[in-house]
Amino acid sequence: MTPSVVAPTVPRTAGWRFPSFEAMALDNGLRVLAYHCPGQFVVSASLVFDVPLSVEPVDREGVAWLAGRCLTQGAAGRTAEEFADELALCGADLGAVAFPEGFAVRLTAPVSGLQRGVELVADALRAPAFSDEEFALAKRMRLQEIEQARGYPSHVAVELLDSTLFGADRASRPVGGTVETVESISRDDVVEFASTYLQPRGATVVVAGDFGDVGPAAVVGRCFGDWDRRGVAAVGASMPTVCREPSVVLVDWPGAPQSTLRIGGAGIPRSHDQWPALFVANYVIGGNFSSRLNTVLREQKGMTYGVGSTLDTGRGSGVFGVSTSVRADATAEALDDIMTVLRAGRNGFGDEEVDAAVRAVTDSAPLGFERAEAVTGRVEMLLTQGLPLDHVDTNLQRIAAVTTEMADAAWSQLIGPDALTVVVVGDADVVGQPLSDWSYAPVRIHPR
Repeated sequence: MTPSVVAPTVPRTAGWRFPSFEAMALDNGLRVLAYHCPGQFVVSASLVFDVPLSVEPVDREGVAWLAGRCLTQGAAGRTAEEFADELALCGADLGAVAFPEGFAVRLTAPVSGLQRGVELVADALRAPAFSDEEFALAKRMRLQEIEQARGYPSHVAVELLDSTLFGADRASRPVGGTVETVESISRDDVVEFASTYLQPRGATVVVAGDFGDVGPAAVVGRCFGDWDRRGVAAVGASMPTVCREPSVVLVDWPGAPQSTLRIGGAGIPRSHDQWPALFVANYVIGGNFSSRLNTVLREQKGMTYGVGSTLDTGRGSGVFGVSTSVRADATAEALDDIMTVLRAGRNGFGDEEVDAAVRAVTDSAPLGFERAEAVTGRVEMLLTQGLPLDHVDTNLQRIAAVTTEMADAAWSQLIGPDALTVVVVGDADVVGQPLSDWSYAPVRIHPR
């Protein structure tokens, strides 16, 4: 006798909200947002500066990346080793990073070490060492990273896709700069970047965790209240223009058994009225393992281990993308199948798949913000993309209200399957002719 198995009923998530926060503003213009996350005794803090990469001089792009790397390597009279020891003593981890829309100094520490950790962040910002030795090391590391990245097809494909999609905009070039620009950066450039743009006015400290009897706003006030650097206000980044013409670019990678595919085109920002509906539609197309794309390319045809589509956003702009690697001999067929799936979305979605997408997205939201670090990371994005602080809650409410008709309309109106940039990194002897025969657009060969 074969036992019958009945899947358990999974109850809907109800009543969850993004953690609430308390706000405070210091006299020097620094804002503090403290998010209470019960049970998260490892606190996450991020000092976010509204400094887009577009502030970098064109001939010294990568200076923000180098400033981030050097900022935490010694401060307030301590060497890099001594500063690292101080962080270790309070159980903290500290780093700084530049990204397209901003610059952030990020700290994680146990609640018991929060006061000391924030003091060390203050030291790093107010009196960074920027030693010649640490600068030379950071610069050498960046140049080595650029060289090593050239050996990875996926990295080559992403950089080429960006350069094709964004033209002359800063978004078309690597966050950490190129060999030519990094080589031209001096220690004085890094010092000037930090002193000019890393200032309290206009910056925000985001801190999340279970603080117990520790007052996070008071901690930040004690450490940063008298910080009075007055630099230059960063000019807001212009919205990049995304290419809307079909193109196919091939990078010859002799002997490659697989072709790396990266496809991109115009999307929308999260502030767009149709963002929730497009998010649901993309979930159906390629945003989960059971998506239409993965069903065709992986499950039915065995061309790939996996394929997915994404909606990447910035301040005022967005990009729709598809990424995968496929058998070299199936490259053109896989691309044709991808375009077929994307075009089929314009014929409409089924009620069941839209309902499943809405439920999956809304019910899994609490899991995505279990850690304090995830909370600060999301608030970083809200701040640097100019979104309201209640965006997470309102966005989930709007996603929950998405109907099949709304998803249909968003996909049909906003995604252009016939105006995408296709980048292929693969063996030209194997894939070159099939790509030409595919005839999506003339094939342009790009040097490796």
